[in-house]
Amino acid sequence: MNMINILFFIYLISSFSMSEGKKKSPIIDFSNVKFKKYDIPSVMIDPDEENSNIYSFKEINIIKKRAKDFIPSPVLDSDIIVMETMMGTMKFKFYNDLAPKHCLNFKKLANSGYYDNTLFHIIIKDFLIQGGDVLSLDDNPDNDGHGGPGWTIDAEFNDVEHNLGTLSMFRSKDQNSAGSQFFITLDRFPHLDEEYTAFGDIIDGEGILKLISNMTTQYDQAISLSESKIPDNQDDNRWVEVYNPKTDQIRYCKVPDFINKNAYRDEINKKFRNYYKPSVRIIINKIRVINSNE
Repeated sequence: MNMINILFFIYLISSFSMSEGKKKSPIIDFSNVKFKKYDIPSVMIDPDEENSNIYSFKEINIIKKRAKDFIPSPVLDSDIIVMETMMGTMKFKFYNDLAPKHCLNFKKLANSGYYDNTLFHIIIKDFLIQGGDVLSLDDNPDNDGHGGPGWTIDAEFNDVEHNLGTLSMFRSKDQNSAGSQFFITLDRFPHLDEEYTAFGDIIDGEGILKLISNMTTQYDQAISLSESKIPDNQDDNRWVEVYNPKTDQIRYCKVPDFINKNAYRDEINKKFRNYYKPSVRIIINKIRVINSNE
């Protein structure tokens, strides 16, 4: 991802914080929002399973070529998106009449297997979750969000409102740069309307969406591993100083036994910078577009 794209992503985040108009507070008022009550299942992450779906550069290129060569059937009014994740399944309807190129592109990617085992690589609490990058399959978490299928599609801005569960395509500053990465909004965000192509909405699995959106990030993890000061009666030599760029504050972490102090400091500082990266790999097992009448 080049510097323009990175700056545009920062703009997207800051737009969320500013909300609509001149509002300065990033706090969203949910007092007038009525959410359904969900039965949220408990989630246990198996570390062996979490790290089992790592792909090589060659394998990723095979996935991209397979997607490029795959010719999907036309999108039907009865088609729905079935998104199976490690936390449960969500289903979405298409807005094929409003965004036909995006719907067909998503069906092409999904039914070719492009999205299988990719990750939700961004969680912005109360805003959105983002996935769909094939580079999230490799062993380098730092390049998550930098990939695409090898082609882009033109914008199809429309009058679909970005609400809880709206499925929309991520793009860079170039309006016609959508590829494979998508996001799902977690509430009403008017500033995204007619700026990003919304092409679907959730019809089942809002509880799963809520569960994913509440997963901790690496930033959350860094906060939980650090203290505002070294506790009394502690050996200062067992602690390292770390920096929270979000609050511009120094914090302190106790170094685990047999861990290099400098390496541990670097690890925690990196977590502090990863505001929106999940603390565990949130796997999309597969996405398929199916005919709901069959």
